[in-house]
Amino acid sequence: MSFPSAVTFLWWASLRNRVRKQLQRLRQPKYLVGLVVGGAYLYAVFFRRLSLRSSGDSLPEGARAMAELGLAGMLLMSLAAAWALGQDRPALTFTETEVQQLFSAPVSRRSLLHYKLARGLFGAAVSALFSTLFVFRTISPEPVLFFLGATLVFGTVNLHFTAASFVRTRLARLGWLGTALRWTVLVGLAAALGLSVYAALQAHPFPAGAVKPGRVEAWVLSLLEQPTLRLALWPARTLVALPMADSPAAFLRALPLALGLFALHYLWVSVLIVPFEEAVVARAETLARQRGQRLARVGHIVMRRPFFRLTSLGRPEVALLWKNLTAARRMGGMEVVLVLALLGLAYPAGAALFAPESVTMARQVMAILYASFAGMMSVFGPSSVRADLRMDLPKLDMLRAMPLTGRQVVAAEVLAPGLLLGAIQVGLIILSVAMAVGAPGPFEPELWVACGLGLVPLLPMLGMGGLFVQNAAVVLFPAWLPADGERARGIEALGQRLLTLAGALVVVIGGLIPAGFVALLVGFALYGLLGVWAIPIAGLTAAAGLALEVALGVVTLGRAFDRMDVSSEGPGAP
Repeated sequence: MSFPSAVTFLWWASLRNRVRKQLQRLRQPKYLVGLVVGGAYLYAVFFRRLSLRSSGDSLPEGARAMAELGLAGMLLMSLAAAWALGQDRPALTFTETEVQQLFSAPVSRRSLLHYKLARGLFGAAVSALFSTLFVFRTISPEPVLFFLGATLVFGTVNLHFTAASFVRTRLARLGWLGTALRWTVLVGLAAALGLSVYAALQAHPFPAGAVKPGRVEAWVLSLLEQPTLRLALWPARTLVALPMADSPAAFLRALPLALGLFALHYLWVSVLIVPFEEAVVARAETLARQRGQRLARVGHIVMRRPFFRLTSLGRPEVALLWKNLTAARRMGGMEVVLVLALLGLAYPAGAALFAPESVTMARQVMAILYASFAGMMSVFGPSSVRADLRMDLPKLDMLRAMPLTGRQVVAAEVLAPGLLLGAIQVGLIILSVAMAVGAPGPFEPELWVACGLGLVPLLPMLGMGGLFVQNAAVVLFPAWLPADGERARGIEALGQRLLTLAGALVVVIGGLIPAGFVALLVGFALYGLLGVWAIPIAGLTAAAGLALEVALGVVTLGRAFDRMDVSSEGPGAP
């Protein structure tokens, strides 16, 4: 069997097995229902508005110039990133299966390169297809021409990335001299581009006086025609002109130059090919190890100290709480949110230093952002922080062997992520109030402080309610969870996640209604006496109602946990 025949067989067998596995998975009700829900969601959100019919209307000349300039700029930045970022090794990635099947076969290095280039061109076509489906109407009136042009552009960019990696690999063999040579060329090219832009602006300055509608577009259109800028942007504009062609004649005029660039890049890759087998094998092993960690739901673990020292005496459920807190910290994620929140303070600090007149607006923006993120974490946080029964269910037999009742296990499992989530929400609320108080705005400082005090107990309890629902699904509907090590993909998996999120929201909202009703009664009754300071009492009342509901739920769920059969329950159980 020839190598092309073997590759064709490999691709066909992979596609056939993938489809067969998807169809077999639909035998499970959770994926069949998920397929219906996921398909309905994609149709309602994306495909219902799609149309591949030609609009027949071209972009106005000014808008077309702006779009061309933007796309050419993004293309140049992507090409520059291939030289400035990344590692000095061949940018070829093979899966572990491809390494085992192809590297041990009597296949030349050049054939392996052609195999990857063909895969890259196929990926370019897929990317062009999605771009055609979702964005072509804003750029081109011809969907077929846009797809063909985008495929050629993406394929050329892929070849450029491969060629750049080969050149960087060769330069890396020269040590510091190669690095200095690479950066000298990069700085020289950047300087040449800057000089061309400067010369074009000197020859065609921005029009003085008031800026009228359409004047900026006309100025950009004239600026792009300056000789120095035309020369600097020629490669990018040559490629961008292909998907932006508004007629077959324009497409055919741009096609020879674009095909020439594609052919030059192919020759570049073919001539500068370097040995890549060793780097590819190491990369495949790394990817396989990372995939194994993801499948084991371990993630990227960083050894960090636990939040507190576990003593030898005390309540036994504290040990489970300590274990999950430590696991959540080592799996990371939560501390990143706090770091990003603190980095957000750079915006008002920078405004205070360089633009004092905009400090008020910066503080108001950050106050709204912090408060919004704190609220969003009540909805999406319980699905993200999984250091609870969702992580421990594969070890159900070990949990049942501990000297703990079901109520103690469920309480400790829910409390660990709830404490982390609540701490972050409280931190965001404090930052929000700190940004708002003292900044001129439509709301008085007392109102911000009162609302902050009301949200401090309420938002963490909302998050706790979401975590309780997520853990209740583990105990009550374990068969609807992915099997241990399984990471389902596809429309059915999307639909299943949507169902889980919608179900959790419905339950949380259902639990919030009675607590919120009581809180509103308390708030309205006290508003005449306390004014805005009735808000913290109302928030505390709602939080207390949610806490009572969660406590009753933990007791009930603990009984269900005690009745779980470790021999038949849980993901992956027969």
